[in-house]
Amino acid sequence: MPNLFIDYPTVPWKQGWIFSSSPDDSTRFMTGDVGALTLPDALWFLQLVSASESCSTRLFSNGLSICTKKNPEKKRVDTLFLAPGVLTGRLLELPPPTLVAQKMETTETGLSWIEIDHHTTLLFCKGDRFALVSGKLSKEQAHRKAEDALEEDFESLLQNETERRASVNGLFSINPRHNPPVALAAESLIQRLRERTPIIHGLWSIADGFEDETFSLNESYALIRAWILIEPATAMELTNTLLSLQQSTGGFPAWVNCLGVTSTAAPWPLIIQTFERAWESVEQNPLTLKKSLPALRKYIQWALRRFDPHRDGIPAWQSDQEIFIPESFERNKATPDITVMLLEELEALLRLCEKNHDSEAAIETLTEQRDQLAHSLTHIFWNQEKKSFSNVWKNGHFIIEPSFGSFLPLLWENLDQEYRTPLLENFEETHGFPGHTEPSSWKQEEIDDTEHLPAIHQFMAFEALLQADTSRALLLLFVRRAREGFAAWFERESIEAARREAGRWKRSEVSDQKPEVGNAQSIGSAYPLGPVMAALILTTQQEFQREAEGSAPVVKHLLRGAHRLHFNRSDIRILTIFGIAILITHLLYNPKRVQETDARVAEAAVNYKQGQLSETLQLCRAYPDRPLSRFLKANIMMLAEKPKEAEELYSLALRQETGSPSALFGYALALQMNEKYKDAVRRYNDFIDIYEGQLNQKGKEDLVDLAYEFLRLAEAEFNSPPRWKRVYQISIMNDLSL
Repeated sequence: MPNLFIDYPTVPWKQGWIFSSSPDDSTRFMTGDVGALTLPDALWFLQLVSASESCSTRLFSNGLSICTKKNPEKKRVDTLFLAPGVLTGRLLELPPPTLVAQKMETTETGLSWIEIDHHTTLLFCKGDRFALVSGKLSKEQAHRKAEDALEEDFESLLQNETERRASVNGLFSINPRHNPPVALAAESLIQRLRERTPIIHGLWSIADGFEDETFSLNESYALIRAWILIEPATAMELTNTLLSLQQSTGGFPAWVNCLGVTSTAAPWPLIIQTFERAWESVEQNPLTLKKSLPALRKYIQWALRRFDPHRDGIPAWQSDQEIFIPESFERNKATPDITVMLLEELEALLRLCEKNHDSEAAIETLTEQRDQLAHSLTHIFWNQEKKSFSNVWKNGHFIIEPSFGSFLPLLWENLDQEYRTPLLENFEETHGFPGHTEPSSWKQEEIDDTEHLPAIHQFMAFEALLQADTSRALLLLFVRRAREGFAAWFERESIEAARREAGRWKRSEVSDQKPEVGNAQSIGSAYPLGPVMAALILTTQQEFQREAEGSAPVVKHLLRGAHRLHFNRSDIRILTIFGIAILITHLLYNPKRVQETDARVAEAAVNYKQGQLSETLQLCRAYPDRPLSRFLKANIMMLAEKPKEAEELYSLALRQETGSPSALFGYALALQMNEKYKDAVRRYNDFIDIYEGQLNQKGKEDLVDLAYEFLRLAEAEFNSPPRWKRVYQISIMNDLSL
């Protein structure tokens, strides 16, 4: 049976992860030092497990699971937040947690508590269960709440949470490296939900980049796309909240915060498309559509008047607070991005009107407005000479100004092939977007950058390719690079967590003191993910999974079966090595004897796969001219951190066996470690261009994932990728892969 506390991916412990029991939770706990929970500015913390225990963690928006690395299923502590300030948990072969505070009282019955300024925090342990209660309560009230929490059936709670996240579990891929960002993205979005306020009439989500808690309509399109994957009903609730903010003029504010402050700027015209996505994801209730269509029709007329005040069919941004391409605003400068957005809004409204008989009269007018914008897009902004939408229109004159907006016409479903093909060909050649000289740097280097909008641009690029790339080759290229960026971001976060933990232990050894109580105010946000970036992680992962299921369903099901049997990567690697060793041994000693030289080189390969490196090296030296000998010796030189010797050996092996992906990858890595970055970048690109599709079809995408990661680092002139030796744990790097 699925179990949330086992099936979710593990992450390193980091301070600052926020928990809540529900969107209206007023008491939000957070992670402190390793194994500890606390409240901001609190003078206490709950130590769930000993900080010296080697553990892994699974984080949720409303709980966590900490398990020992030796026996993760048997030695574990699982916790869930049931209500504001109420936590309950279960212990499996671990000692009970402890409440740590400077002025604390305890009893022999498993009760400990601290009272400060009428605020009580109480821990009650009973057998393998425990409960923590914190709030403005008396000790007796807190005790009763703790007893009620312990009476809850923990197995039922666990099952409910597991079922609630069934959709998220369906997004996890077989490659465990890509799963932690997916889990963190989903849980981050759940954390951001808030209940209605006097100003915001419905469920809403906290936006990124605002001082006060704010609902941003500019994030809604991506947000709804993500929530459709997590829970479509929530997506519809958020959309209804969005529609409730419509003003008497028909327009919407770009944002509104919890204090009632409302933006004077207009949001990007993605409102109708957002509604269409959400409505189609649920039951497609005709009554909901009939109720919403008048508001949507009123909005589109308002938007056309606002962004096209001259009524010439050439819309333009009206404020630097509304612009989609940062720092590009000029008064009366018309650009293709706003035209495409309005065009898509009209297309979405037409599709909705066709599904409602009461709106048939509006179709003719909407069609005329759609056709006018389509004419502007293809005749005003299309540059025939450059074969791109690089024109802008200012005061009656054309200006050639390529920008990311030049790529956005691919969002239009009905864009003719005449215009679509050159845009896709340019993306295929450059792997980038107009106006961005280094598109690969978009990945995750500034994951929380809200000023320059890399997240929403990446998201809209993904949407454009999803719409326009019928072959899906370029779409999957984008998806793979995006996923590699997310995995690289998570690895950096993991390294940061490890460094902080190492520094904490070093300070602890020097001072010989325990962590101080009451230092929660210095804790920053753990695993910071903005809503748009979280949405991009989930949507690209879904697209990758869709492709994987379509291209290799048998392999996927076999690997998923191994995942459910809880084989880890080491288990699979050992089984693979032994299987290869048995196969090679069988081939060596069957009646059809091969030549002595081939047999000895094959023996070297078997020794290498069994970890007998000195025996392998001895045999390779005896047969130095064989390509497999050179390749194995190059691998050993790399593991011995002698990349100069390895570079020459890889080069020689590659000249003899030009079709070897493993030799080409090893050669690129050796060049990178020898600080020959341009050559390394070229070789990584060769590897990706030649072997990506072939290896993906064979279920060997791990090496392709690493190629994208190492390529990015080589472009940034990093000569030693983090944990680069993991390359040699991949089976394809154990032979020439012919």
